Amino acid sequence: MNKHLYLIHCLVASLMLLIAACTSTPQPSFTFTELDTPTQASIRGLSVINNQCLWLSGSGGTILRSNDGGGTWHDCSISHEAGNDFRSIHALDSLQAFVIGVNNPAIIYQTTNGGREWHAVDTLSGDGLFFNSLKFATRRKALAVSDPVDGRFMILRSTNGGRSWERSQQVPMALPGESNFAASNTCIEYLDNGYAWMASGGPAARIYLTQDDGTSWRVVSTPMKAQSASDGIYSVAFSNAQKGIAVGGNYMHPELNDSIAAYTSDGGLSWRLAQSMPTGFRSCVQYVTVEHTQLAVAMGKTGYDYSMDDGKNWLHGGEEGYYTLRPVPGEASAYVAGANGRVARLTIQFK
Repeated sequence: MNKHLYLIHCLVASLMLLIAACTSTPQPSFTFTELDTPTQASIRGLSVINNQCLWLSGSGGTILRSNDGGGTWHDCSISHEAGNDFRSIHALDSLQAFVIGVNNPAIIYQTTNGGREWHAVDTLSGDGLFFNSLKFATRRKALAVSDPVDGRFMILRSTNGGRSWERSQQVPMALPGESNFAASNTCIEYLDNGYAWMASGGPAARIYLTQDDGTSWRVVSTPMKAQSASDGIYSVAFSNAQKGIAVGGNYMHPELNDSIAAYTSDGGLSWRLAQSMPTGFRSCVQYVTVEHTQLAVAMGKTGYDYSMDDGKNWLHGGEEGYYTLRPVPGEASAYVAGANGRVARLTIQFK
């Protein structure tokens, strides 16, 4: 090879490397900043109002609120509920919030003064009652879901801001042993257009869906793995009325990742397995907007993964493990919470 030809080859190779560098897809970086909390509780309830105000709930009747981004915490626990596990919480602002525990009978509590006082809105009971999730689509519309009672999932709906609740009557029969998972308060997703989705597991991984604010429901199967009581869909999230993601697995065997994530592009009517799976069991999935990109983050007790294509493919993010995650509205950040009172602020940037 003569000198001039060699230089041309070097120039072409350098140009190709430059083009590849310029056209490669930027990848997100994740920074976790641990926050001190005054509890060792297992935190599975998390509601984020903004970057300063967040509410936590969990075992030992724990309810906490911060108005300064986790710098200080206000104990909002209900004194006579120390034996309860408040896995479902939704706050409307720094003063108004709702919680539901897993105890049976179950009481829906509301506060309007930042947790200084709570009052019982409704009390429910029944064989098999176990509330798993609570979600408001707007300040007036809300859904809450329990494991099956009398053969059907107990789905409660409110249209007046949680002041009163009624049970949805048009819910398909559950399969024997079918249940929800109260791992992260995200087994139900609810949008302000009236569409909602509820995830299940056990003998089958199924999605229940409604398009009329929970008045009537239908159920569809998914290809996600479900062969035991701890298998199935633990979390569901939608970026709009058509595109959604479901994640889960088996919390008893978090290292397994066979058929633990699926996605839909038709509003949940049909589901496809992810082409590449999360690394292991994931109890929560949420969308976080980062630089105009809808980034999906799947969190679990052994680590987290992310997807930039609405759940079709997953990439491992790291080993930081938590139970639940909520994005900060309008920011490329989120809060995460998990075992032993652990809470952190998650910041995401593209590099």
